[in-house]
Amino acid sequence: MKRAKKLTKKERKARDAMTSPPSGTAGQARGHAHGHIHCVACGKHLEPDAFGEPGGPAFYRCQHGSDFAHCAEHEAQAKALVDEHDRTGAPVQEVAAWH
Repeated sequence: MKRAKKLTKKERKARDAMTSPPSGTAGQARGHAHGHIHCVACGKHLEPDAFGEPGGPAFYRCQHGSDFAHCAEHEAQAKALVDEHDRTGAPVQEVAAWH
């Protein structure tokens, strides 16, 4: 019997952010105290409810199992950053977050 896929910690946080407002440390994503998700390539704020829509933001998963959010406009650049992370083992070179 095959086990059902479990959600990653980041996927659970994104799902929970849609159902309840962040408070304190709950709902924090990628080290931001305000609990927002940002594109790794451009730093743009991404709405959690936009994930899964056609042409909307998505996640790239590295070989280590971590997910990195990216907007549709910077998909190729985000993939290049995650691929470099996989190749070198260094942290992903994320751009500073902005709103």
